[in-house]
Amino acid sequence: MKKTRRAKQFYTLENAAGRDVQIDLNNYKVQCVKTGKLKSFYHKYLFNLINRKYNGNIDTFRTTYVSREAAPGRDARRVAYLTQRVQKLSVQLSNLRGELAEAESGVVCFPDAE
Repeated sequence: MKKTRRAKQFYTLENAAGRDVQIDLNNYKVQCVKTGKLKSFYHKYLFNLINRKYNGNIDTFRTTYVSREAAPGRDARRVAYLTQRVQKLSVQLSNLRGELAEAESGVVCFPDAE
């Protein structure tokens, strides 16, 4: 009977201590922090993902990886974005109202630093 051998693809990544480590990403499985499910990736995609999103640090990737399944959905991200934008614009609006009241009354509420 013929035995199959899994190919190995070693990549050099950084660990939490800042040292370079060689890891076989071809057979690597990572556990999602939120769902607890194991997930495997194509080795080149995984290497680029770790370099792009986790600054090439394998330990950061292991401790903070959240799968798409557990990530907030499109609607939740949109709500968070719009809420943040409304808060920012309300601060700008209150500042403009203060400037308007200042201009109408002729009294300087917020003197410029001279």
